[in-house]
Amino acid sequence: MTLTRLRTALRSLFSCASLIVLITISGCTYVSQGVLVDSDRHAKVAEHDSFGDSAERVVYPEQNWSGADSLWFYNVTQGSNLLPYELFLHLETADSELLFRSDENMNRLRYLPQKESFANPDGLPVGWVKDEHKGQEFIGFTCAACHTSQINYQGVAIRIDGGATLADMEQMLKSLAMALQASLEQPEKFDRLAQRVLKTKYPDDKEAFRVQLAEAAQQIASYNQINDPRHGDQSVAYGYGRLDAFGRIYNRVLAHLTPKEPNFNPACAPVSYPYLWDTPQHDFVQWNGVGDNELAGPLGRNTGEALGVFAQFDLDKKKGDIGYRSSVAVRNLTRMERHLESLWSPSWEELAKQNVLPPINQALAEQGQQVFIEYQCHTCHEAIDRTDPNRRIISQFASLQTIGTDPYMAMNALKYSGKMGYFEGGRINPFKPDPRFQPSGAVLPALSGAVEGVLVEPDHDKLFIRRWAEKLYDLIASISDNPIKKTERHLDFEVVNKNNPATLVAYKARPLNGIWATAPYLHNGSVPSLYELFMPSCSDAEIASGKTCRPNRFTVGARELDAVNVGVVLRDPAQYPGLFVFDTSLPSNSNKGHEYAAGVTPVFVLDANGRPVKDAQGKPKMRTLQPISNHQRLALVEYLKTL
Repeated sequence: MTLTRLRTALRSLFSCASLIVLITISGCTYVSQGVLVDSDRHAKVAEHDSFGDSAERVVYPEQNWSGADSLWFYNVTQGSNLLPYELFLHLETADSELLFRSDENMNRLRYLPQKESFANPDGLPVGWVKDEHKGQEFIGFTCAACHTSQINYQGVAIRIDGGATLADMEQMLKSLAMALQASLEQPEKFDRLAQRVLKTKYPDDKEAFRVQLAEAAQQIASYNQINDPRHGDQSVAYGYGRLDAFGRIYNRVLAHLTPKEPNFNPACAPVSYPYLWDTPQHDFVQWNGVGDNELAGPLGRNTGEALGVFAQFDLDKKKGDIGYRSSVAVRNLTRMERHLESLWSPSWEELAKQNVLPPINQALAEQGQQVFIEYQCHTCHEAIDRTDPNRRIISQFASLQTIGTDPYMAMNALKYSGKMGYFEGGRINPFKPDPRFQPSGAVLPALSGAVEGVLVEPDHDKLFIRRWAEKLYDLIASISDNPIKKTERHLDFEVVNKNNPATLVAYKARPLNGIWATAPYLHNGSVPSLYELFMPSCSDAEIASGKTCRPNRFTVGARELDAVNVGVVLRDPAQYPGLFVFDTSLPSNSNKGHEYAAGVTPVFVLDANGRPVKDAQGKPKMRTLQPISNHQRLALVEYLKTL
């Protein structure tokens, strides 16, 4: 949503007097996390688990957040309504009497178990939270469910706020569907669940509960069906630490546009969850840079995310409404973005001083820094001071044709289309008569329309005056507090028209501070370690011949850090069958591209001002660098530990 459009909408809704009233009655106080916060921030760690991991204690790196800051991040709602709360609380897994929410099951799915606490009295995992909407209680997700990570090293669990989760949401939702169906079909399971949920009302409301359970089972089964990551006849599992967020958000919007007929695309381009530190300081976010952080951009981006993770919304506009009713907690989304401004990336050096991680070889790291500069890494990956409150990050984008990495995510986000349903005939831009939504069209403009409509419609659970006052305050605050006021898109080292959709056929580079804590690598998680990232991609035959290459198959799911290669520890799936085997030969899983240090991907020839040098035909000049040696590779990895 542009500033002009938002201002116009706001002027049509409110007067200056209502703004004064709003500022007077509205507060921004965070929900208390209790008087006492444990030093471990109520984390639970498994001494041993089925993936071979173990930890005896938990530590938090210095990220400029207190314990209360972390717990607020874990427990603040965004309006996510997955299932009725009591139903989820007492639901058993499909094949046992173990509760679905149990630490054992959640740890297997790689969500992070927590102890009971003031803000989390039922001991839900990080990022799972009770939400209320229209007088009902639901289980839902906070931002922390996807953006909090844990790395283990030699018996110590390192919890990282804003890190990329290792959770497998696809497996979780499929397991949830099976659990609901099993409770519906198996009399013993149904009776246990009904008795726990209904308590004193059991068995009088038993049949009414059966209807509710059947509706919940159908809801999750239908969601899983339309989001099957299928390429033709082949379904490609996401595995741990990945999700096709765009595909699933798109499908949620399409399903709400035509609730009585099928309307979806394959959610077949899973990517690694992005890490959140420095996000508010970026000009553009998302792997393809579709999220413009200018002005109201962050609020729009976070609202789209909330719609994707089960916020309730209705795109059939009601008489007298200016937008679309929803459960989205806009105020909390604004608070969340501001909360993240103070977050720092984790520091390897700081953890080494605590004897949690091994010390960095500074002499080798200095050699790695020279390699970093010689191979032009710094031209895309800007160096920043992670603690500077005034840091600003100008993203550098690489077009698909130059970087050569897997194209599915960028291409799907741009090209996916569907039936426009309720939007058909409406204005794509509400302040211009044309163009209008056709019967079918691209999903990206429809998502923008849905988000804008949700943002301008107030919370109908509140009194009339308060709902409009708070809505105005939230929208104004989201713009005035945003440090990013204006953006330009930099693609292949040139400024391009950011409103041209073709510029989204690209992937974004970002500063590498904290990169050591974010394996596996590339946008789709197809390379297990930094050391292997600096190798070429190869065929199976080349690997069999002894060539030094990126692996084509590796396991994901273990939390133990490989401190030498800086990545995930690879374990034998025969010994640990629960681990996910990542196969780079499958669609959307390619490990090709970004092979600059391997002497495969050419780099731009740049002038003294960092602009591309062009030939007589106006095409940028490119050059291929020599492959780095094994010593240089180790030095480069050591340098990246220092960031």
